Amino acid sequence: MSDDPRQHRYLAALAERYTQRTRGSQLTREAAWPALADGRMSQGYFSTAPEPARERWRATKQLRHSIVATRSQGPLVWDIDGNEYIDFCLGFGVHLFGHRPAFIEDALRAQLERGLPIGFENPLTNRVAANIARLTGSERVGFCNTGAEAVMGALRLARAATGRDRIAVFAGAYHGGHDSVLPLGQTRGVSANQRADTLVLEYGDARSLAQIDAHADQLAAVLVEPVQASNPGLQPAEFLHELRELTSAHDIALIFDDVLLGFRIHAGGSQAHFDIRADIATFGKIVGGGLPIGVVAGSARYLDALDGGRWSAHDSSQPGGDKIWLAGTFSKNPMTMAAAHAVTEQLLAAGPELQLGLNDATARLCDRTNTWLRNHSLPVELVRCGSLFRLCAPPQLWPVMAELRMRGVFAFDGMVFFVSTAHSETQLQQFEAALQSSLLALRDGGFTT
Repeated sequence: MSDDPRQHRYLAALAERYTQRTRGSQLTREAAWPALADGRMSQGYFSTAPEPARERWRATKQLRHSIVATRSQGPLVWDIDGNEYIDFCLGFGVHLFGHRPAFIEDALRAQLERGLPIGFENPLTNRVAANIARLTGSERVGFCNTGAEAVMGALRLARAATGRDRIAVFAGAYHGGHDSVLPLGQTRGVSANQRADTLVLEYGDARSLAQIDAHADQLAAVLVEPVQASNPGLQPAEFLHELRELTSAHDIALIFDDVLLGFRIHAGGSQAHFDIRADIATFGKIVGGGLPIGVVAGSARYLDALDGGRWSAHDSSQPGGDKIWLAGTFSKNPMTMAAAHAVTEQLLAAGPELQLGLNDATARLCDRTNTWLRNHSLPVELVRCGSLFRLCAPPQLWPVMAELRMRGVFAFDGMVFFVSTAHSETQLQQFEAALQSSLLALRDGGFTT
């Protein structure tokens, strides 16, 4: 943090106003300390980070308590203090249709009236699988509880099919919190063997293709987040097509992690957007309609290992080959299947125009805002992919997130924003005004020239 006294005065004043506005959230989080162990309480702090980054965190820690929400509707969320926010976090991208859309609520109420017979098969499961297969062009579909579980299952399927152990991933991607794919620098508690089995490469770099080629006889899979939330401007279509050719040539499973952008960037996900057929794709977030879900979808060559492939009770057939394990008590639970059925039916009914409309609205928002930013010579840019955009700014401008909340705009601290079908054009313009006044306040506070 700078020694500029304007910055110190600005942060002190902002912290006082922010604490007053969100006192209930702060007290709720502080009351949780004795019993609740939660990484969100220290979000953004890493002891291994360079000292300037840790100093920025310490200087702004009064602005970093999580907001405690009490209710939501459409594009709006209300916190425990009664503050109203236009929500651009949307459950980290979950709520494509906004909060509490009627078609999902109706499906959940209907399922509650029928009960929660966990442990039995659900008549909706087949329909959800068929809908996902239709949307994504997948041959077979399996379910689990989270996107992280789906990625874990996809890697297990790849290893089972190829007989190899190592995987390649790309720096900057996020694939959930399991040991094989934790981000670099966050691998404390992960065994050395797990780290050794993971080859970390630079995304979009031709040298990474050469590395994959060199290690091909060891690699079970290449796991890729086609568009990374940390860098949505990087959309290397040519690289992905070359990666598809290379993995096919070496019989390496190509896995698309589409948990974040699946059904948002395109009705068929990143495979349809880039016109590439992966061997396996993983989904989550949107398709669960707000309930926890993970989806593994793709080629029968890989997915058949979940159940042994097709067989019948009426002839001499039996499951083929050795199966792998991907199951859990709450996999395919009735509430999740009810919500997922409602969501997939809505996606099929709406067609690709749904995503095209959202993408266009987001593009207009980003274009208008970037024009204003350039005209005011601010070192900030909105970079987007589909209806996701990222606020790219120097690290010292992080307090802009607190300024936005002071103006009734909510997004997660990672500066990634999502647009939903529930957002009106007026609310998008309110975001623009809030961002503009927030950045001008930071300029007055000495954080940029």
